[in-house]
Amino acid sequence: MIDKSIIEELKKIPITDYLNQMGCQPVRKQGKELVYYSPRYQENSPSFMVDPIKNVFHDFSGTGEKGDLIRLVQYLQNCSFGQAVQILKKFSGSNNVIPFSFSGQNLNQANNSSLEVLSVLPIQNRALWAYVESRKISPKVASQYLKEVHYRVDNKSYFAIGFQNDKGGFEFRSRYFQGGTSLKWFTTIPGKPTGAINVFEGFFDFLTCCQHHNTIRLNSPTIVLNSLSFLQVTLSILKQYQVVNTFFDNDNAGKRAIEKLTAQEVKVKDCSFLYASFKDYNEYYVQKQN
Repeated sequence: MIDKSIIEELKKIPITDYLNQMGCQPVRKQGKELVYYSPRYQENSPSFMVDPIKNVFHDFSGTGEKGDLIRLVQYLQNCSFGQAVQILKKFSGSNNVIPFSFSGQNLNQANNSSLEVLSVLPIQNRALWAYVESRKISPKVASQYLKEVHYRVDNKSYFAIGFQNDKGGFEFRSRYFQGGTSLKWFTTIPGKPTGAINVFEGFFDFLTCCQHHNTIRLNSPTIVLNSLSFLQVTLSILKQYQVVNTFFDNDNAGKRAIEKLTAQEVKVKDCSFLYASFKDYNEYYVQKQN
């Protein structure tokens, strides 16, 4: 049982501080609220709102998730309430907060454009390995697809797990951060000509599938979208296959993606039944292994 006083103290941590630590900064003010690009979904118009007075968020993209800081951590990290509390207990001791100001420029895009990748290495950092292991991905599978990426934003240096896309950009993840380079795209992994192709929403779900089936590479070719916004540009590829195995989140956005494929006369096998009671494949697998 977590002490209620600890929970209340953690809820007082400003959501803006947590987002700043992730490298997410507000684009503008709208009344009393701050407007961000969604830290979870790729979007062209910012629709993630934070009320700094009430210290709550509302992400109008995706599922329309909203709530306090603990709920935000659960939402972004795909973790349980208890795990979110542990993450925030560590965060509350961190002084590495990025200040922000309103100068009329698109701060989120400014950060992306100023991001400089310094080095790409095999994973060495213990904290990064601990994070990968917390997602129940073995070193054998992780080493095949993930890198330790050091990068710089506005003269501040950071490091994170990196998953590379087909254009050379990276999706970044760590215990406290979810983001990536401005060069965003999907990732393809070759496979045998089975007549089927696998499509994953995010790379941790792909890694989970490999882990679950005790293999480094899935039989069929695979596309990791890295964002559902890239579903449209992959349609020409998907239509070449007899069957498209989808591993999308169990939410409204995932359902809409399947409906979109079906409307394009793509034969879809919805594999979300494998983790039917969970948000995504990785969440299911983590709970199964605990």
